[in-house]
Amino acid sequence: MRITQKTIFGNFMRDINKNRGEMAKIQSDLSSGRTVRVPSQDPVSFQRSRILTEDIRKEEQFQSNIESGLRQSRLAQDALDETIDRLIEIKEKVVQGASSSLGESNRESMADSISGIRDSLISTLNLSYGDRYLFAGTNSGEKPFELDGTAVGGVANGSNNKSPRVQAGDGVNIDISVTGSEIRNTPAGDLFEVIGNIEQALRDNDVDALNNLLPDVDESIEHVTDVTSRLGNNINRMDFMFEQYEATRITKEADISRLIDTDYAEAFSDLQRIEVAYESAMAVHTTMFKNTLLDYL
Repeated sequence: MRITQKTIFGNFMRDINKNRGEMAKIQSDLSSGRTVRVPSQDPVSFQRSRILTEDIRKEEQFQSNIESGLRQSRLAQDALDETIDRLIEIKEKVVQGASSSLGESNRESMADSISGIRDSLISTLNLSYGDRYLFAGTNSGEKPFELDGTAVGGVANGSNNKSPRVQAGDGVNIDISVTGSEIRNTPAGDLFEVIGNIEQALRDNDVDALNNLLPDVDESIEHVTDVTSRLGNNINRMDFMFEQYEATRITKEADISRLIDTDYAEAFSDLQRIEVAYESAMAVHTTMFKNTLLDYL
């Protein structure tokens, strides 16, 4: 079989062009940082990376929701902790007022203190975050509590029974606060009515009534403590989910990198190998085509 110079040259050019193409691809991979940039390069890896990227984007939105929810929940938790402290202060005054050693003027002064504590509770529970009242339920544009002599306990309720919540995952919604209605609805009755009864008993100098009101105060404290504990559980749950998303994001980003990113060490090694092959081929070409017919005789 006779191999002509034209055939040799054709094979040589095919190999040279192949080397050039491989070098161009590797250089493109190195400059872009990606080995898979379009579906045609690796349909399976490209599609898988797109799915993982979309998962990360969605989970980052959930993380953003959780961050906002945590800020509001922690503010609400602080307000509830302060509410418990104020209720404990009220209990201390009830215990003091029930003592037979106290006079009428002392109880009148304590009644004024109870009134002041009630007002401070209203202020605390009217906590807002931006333009939202945290204890108003989904009726967040309205103050949950307002002084009103005609309302139960002398305090009007602007809250509803639906807690604000955030979407923390697919089909996962978490309450980020509690409603004002829930706070005041204690086993002993309306929270502000209990406080109002204590104030009135002090003004009436009624020791028996004060003693009878002690269990109501204890139930109110226990009720608000339970509500606060439940909110604390939701905070812990959001914290856990946020950390879970953070961990899975790192894993998914590593998977995406493995699927489509350039392995620089491998790419540089391949580029070096192809460059050596290309330079060797060019050297052979130069030597071969300098020869004449006499060189083969």
